[in-house]
Amino acid sequence: MTKRAYYANGALECEATVLECRAVENGFEILTDVTSIFPESGGQLSDTGFIGDSRVTHAREEDSEVWHLCDKAVEAGAKVKIAADTGPRLDHTQQHSGEHILSGMASKLFGAKNVGFHMAEDYATIDLDTQLTHEQIKELQREANRAVQRNVPVTYETVQGEELENITLRKQAKGLKGDIRIVYFDGGEVDSCTCCGTHVAFSGEVGYIKITAHIKYKGGTRIWFACGMRAVEDSLNNQDIVDSLAVRFSAKQEDVLNAVLRQGDELTAARHQLKERTEKLNEFIAAELLGKAEVIGATKLIIDMRKGSSMNELKNLGDMLIRDENVLAMLFGENGDSLVYQLARGRNVKTSMRELIKAVNAAAGGKGGGRDEYAQGSAKITSATDAEGSIESLRGYCRSMLKA
Repeated sequence: MTKRAYYANGALECEATVLECRAVENGFEILTDVTSIFPESGGQLSDTGFIGDSRVTHAREEDSEVWHLCDKAVEAGAKVKIAADTGPRLDHTQQHSGEHILSGMASKLFGAKNVGFHMAEDYATIDLDTQLTHEQIKELQREANRAVQRNVPVTYETVQGEELENITLRKQAKGLKGDIRIVYFDGGEVDSCTCCGTHVAFSGEVGYIKITAHIKYKGGTRIWFACGMRAVEDSLNNQDIVDSLAVRFSAKQEDVLNAVLRQGDELTAARHQLKERTEKLNEFIAAELLGKAEVIGATKLIIDMRKGSSMNELKNLGDMLIRDENVLAMLFGENGDSLVYQLARGRNVKTSMRELIKAVNAAAGGKGGGRDEYAQGSAKITSATDAEGSIESLRGYCRSMLKA
């Protein structure tokens, strides 16, 4: 069993003896009799550090042993110094301790149970079994930070598995045996939980807890949060965004939200107006195209290029054209570096647009699909693109197909 030096006041360094070293795919795994490197477990990330001059990139638990993934082999029996990297340990400890505070306060405030915790290098999440409102999330963040500001002590107790039945905790893992470690924040007033992770000595060392996002999730709530410098960096990034928007809208910071909402409303109104005007314009274009349609048998063939038209505009124009039940319409639009196309047929036309678009894709070098009645696709415009030539080839293809 590997002795855990990091439980002794969060020790970052210790002296150890190498018990075993074995080659693995990504380097070497080293087992020592004691370690100050925390192994990934309980939702907390692994420490990094050194065993002697061998770099430790990850540590994992196997039964009661800790195996360190290293870049160099260290001979069994060697006496070594083990040192965890200070930065990652502090970051992971702050996130883990912040999780305890948030989970404890969510339980006390709203009766919400923590049913999941995940920590990554750039984010951390908690899953609660209760749906919390936006106002409740704000209250949770305030109370969690009040617990941080009170700088309450974090203490531990080691008990045997059978003793857990007589101890009231916010959360305890199932099926634990032997020595069980319990962590208390403010003697349980903030949180109490069985836990194998590393924690701050006083809640103030967490620095700042920021809930960065929250969503409804599996009947409860998923919370994204950041603590310490992660929270500071997130706040600085958000401030940069607000500052940039304030400059963009020539507004005070406190007026940025209203400025953005106002522009959004104006943009929505402009889009509605543009749509109405486009539809009116398309009515004239449709009449013009129908007047010039090439009649092959009983079918009116319309193939047209509309530069600057979007897919939605082509769709609207196509819908107007196939009010004439004998129309087969192939409409193209150049939009920036993209060629978009829309195929539609009237009720009396038997040609399948789903099959016809295969020929269009081949001619344009694009991708698309659809149904027998409608199909659409797009292609990248390059220096080798000959849209007009491709359209003329398709015109000839359609003529021969309709005459057959």
